[in-house]
Parts: sequence; C-alpha cells; structure tokens
Amino acid sequence: MNTIELTDYRTVEAALKEADLKQSLYDEGSLLMNRVLVTLHGDEHRARRLTEMRVFRRDFFKHYEREVLPAICAEVMAQVDTETSMNLVDLNYQFMVYLAIAFAGIDRQRHTQAELDTLVHLLRMFGVAATLGQAKDQTGVEAAKLEVTAALQQFTDEFFNPSAARREQLLQDGAEEMPMDVLSVLLEDEPKLKLGRDMMMRETGFFFLASAHTSVHSMGHAVAHLLAWCEAHPEARAELQADPLLVQRFVHESFRLHPSSPVAKRVALADVTFLDGQRAQPGDTVIINLRQANRDSNVFGADAAQFNPYRQLPRGLSETGVTFGIGMHTCLGKFLAAGQLPVPGKTLDAETHQLGTVAYICHRLLTAGVQRDHNQEAHLDQTIERETWQTFPIVFGV
Repeated sequence: MNTIELTDYRTVEAALKEADLKQSLYDEGSLLMNRVLVTLHGDEHRARRLTEMRVFRRDFFKHYEREVLPAICAEVMAQVDTETSMNLVDLNYQFMVYLAIAFAGIDRQRHTQAELDTLVHLLRMFGVAATLGQAKDQTGVEAAKLEVTAALQQFTDEFFNPSAARREQLLQDGAEEMPMDVLSVLLEDEPKLKLGRDMMMRETGFFFLASAHTSVHSMGHAVAHLLAWCEAHPEARAELQADPLLVQRFVHESFRLHPSSPVAKRVALADVTFLDGQRAQPGDTVIINLRQANRDSNVFGADAAQFNPYRQLPRGLSETGVTFGIGMHTCLGKFLAAGQLPVPGKTLDAETHQLGTVAYICHRLLTAGVQRDHNQEAHLDQTIERETWQTFPIVFGV
C-alpha cells in the first residue's frame, strides 16, 4: 500500500470532502477512540452526528458564552496567584475542564479542588490516548496504554456511572427538561443508536476530551501570538484590551497557523483522484497536511507562514483555513471555540455576537495583565508530532 501526502490548499479542501476517504488518524488510540464520532464513517456517523447536533446549537453556545463562561473565568482567576510565575498550559486546563464536563454531561460529585484536579488529570490522559499514533517515540506507547486504561476505569467509576444514573432516573421519571449535554442525548436516543454501556462511556469520554483539549493548546498559541504582537507593537495592548472583536481576529489568525493536529490521516476506500493529480487506490494512506495547506502562499498571500491578523482574504475563504475541517468531520464545536467574525458591511449586534471561548478567555487574560515570563523558557512538547506548548511561563502585571 502507498502513502500519499496532499499539501496545497485547494487539494486539501476537496480531499476533506471526499466520501471515499475514511478517518484513520486515531487508530492507535482505540482504547478511547474506537467507534467514537470522529472515527465513524457513513450511515453510522450520520446517525450519531444528528443525535449530538442537538447539543451543538448556536443558541446554546451563546448562552454558554454569556451566562456560564463569565462565572468560570471569575472562579478560575480568583484562584490565580498573580504574584508568581505559572505555566499557561496548566491555567488553560483549569479554564477548559469546566467546558468539558458541561458539554460531555459529566457531573461533579464532590465539588472540591481535588476533584477538579482529578478531572484535569483525566482530560490530559484522554489527550494522550487520542495522540498515541503521533508519539515520536513508540517505545513508550504500551506503558501509556496502561495509564490510559486506568484513567478510563477511574473516569467510568467516579464520573460516568453516577452521571449516567442521574440522567437515566430523570428519563424514567419523565422529566420535562433534560440537561443539554452529549450524555443526555445519547441516553435519550439509545433505543435507536444501540450503543451499549462501554461505547456510550467512550463517546462521552471523547466529548469530554474534544470539548477542551484542542482549545487548551489553541489558547496557548493565541496567547503567545498576542503577547509577541504586544511586545513588538507597544500601543497594541490597550487596543486589544478595549476591543474583544480585535482579539477574536488575532485568535482566528492563530487558529489558521496552528491546527490542533498538523495533519489529517485517511485511508482510501476506493480509487480517488485528487486535484493535484495524485491518485489513491483502496487501502492507500492519505496524509492531508492541514498545517501546510493553511500556509499556502497561493491562497493566503506571500506572508502566509507569518502571523498577520490584518490579513485580507479572498471572498468565501475561511479565516481559519481548514483548521476545523470540512465535510463530514467538520468540528461540531467550531462556533463554540471560535465564534464567527463579523460579516463585512453588516451592522454588528454586540449583544448577540459570539466571540468564541478561546477569544473570550484570551481577552480576559489580557485585561488581567498577562505577560510572558522572560525569566523562564517556553518549551514545545517534543514527544508528539503535534505542535503544542508543554510549558509557557506567564506572569500577571499591570
């Protein structure tokens, strides 16, 4: 079998819509990822996506951003020691774990800091599970799988089982209003979906991961770009603090440069001819290079590889490129994470406009005085192929 790599934007865009290419990026992470939404194909994928789209509605996203997220930010920031250096990655996990449990349908049982720390640990371990196939050193994979197995069991016993039991009781009692989360709609549609308990646990665990893990690292890149820009343009910080919409534009440019995974990976189910002339036969592996496509100078301009939040794009081109996918595997949470930039020429309704969780939190951090701690080095994670920060030291000032 052959391996084919696609790199130019238009070819990648078309390939992501190709129905004869099946997801294979997460094969190594089957402990968690086997038959979850992102790895399904065809009719089964469509049926489950239709069920879960009931949660991922724009009105709910707006409710979350305006009613829930402000309280989360206030709670997390109240615990931040602004007098000492800290790792931005750790702080981002504190923000995003709340989002993860809300969307997945995981109830906190004890409401303690220790429990929240446990949830962050499980979120990190599920991230390990999803990226096992992208580990640079495969010698540690078997040990990592044992850790993931233990994390899945802990997640099941401490969080999934009691959360499912509460929702099952609500259904049995004929509750007029169920919680709006993935676990609830899966339980409601179980007679049709026939997932079984283990599959339902993994699907809930996947959304626990998907609701937060990528945004943790997207926030890391966005804050890095925002702070670098402010250091290079001293007048910019006041402008960004005063204008959340400008922060959103900066964040979208960061999304373009840093897709959560640099590549998508597919296996061909039939003969496929791509726009760049390459051909795949059944069984061939197709590497769809999202990072390179998003830096295609023929589409994004001569400075495509550089951070330019004021970039002028051709009409109809997404400012985030192919970062959130296209076609059947378009990210359901795109509007939750990124919102949508105002349409040029249309009047902006500031009361209803959605910034997206990443821009919202980045703006809160800027107004709180976040700065890079230049006394310590920032390090990318060298253990996986993904471009993620392992440590990014920050301090808070005026």
